[in-house]
Amino acid sequence: MQKKIFMFFLLIAVFTGCTQYVYYGVIESDDCSGEMRNHLIYWTKTERLFWFDECSGSIRLLTECSLETVAFDETEKGIIFRCISNHKGVTHPVDLGEPCGKIIGVKKIDELSEGVLLLEVYCEYDGDEFTIGNHSYLKAQDEPYEFNVIRKKSSEFKDGVPKRPECRE
Repeated sequence: MQKKIFMFFLLIAVFTGCTQYVYYGVIESDDCSGEMRNHLIYWTKTERLFWFDECSGSIRLLTECSLETVAFDETEKGIIFRCISNHKGVTHPVDLGEPCGKIIGVKKIDELSEGVLLLEVYCEYDGDEFTIGNHSYLKAQDEPYEFNVIRKKSSEFKDGVPKRPECRE
């Protein structure tokens, strides 16, 4: 009987002992079109009391007034976002599929935490006359960007994640 009671409480703790958090940071800096904008980086993480933690999806970088969403992924080269056909390598040559930016000092998303996050950006969005809307993101530069990342319960955001920074008029 004691084993059944113990197993019952253990199952309750395992299934109810988790909390989803959003890690995010915002900086104000030039975008690749030369406009001063707010740039939001975020990711989610589920932390469990008696089980392994997990991250949902990838890291997202959103720029004020832009339609571009930069998604980062884990690779053998670390946490990167890849060059696509509309990106051009600015700080050094970059081929399609190669890193256009990366997070410095951490190899896996679930190793990221609160504090300083360093982000290198090598590429810029290269639109043409057929491009609709603003697709800019952080301006490529030689020095890394520094985000001060904080953690909040995802329930503190409507729909669980932060929204793209509002456009200033």
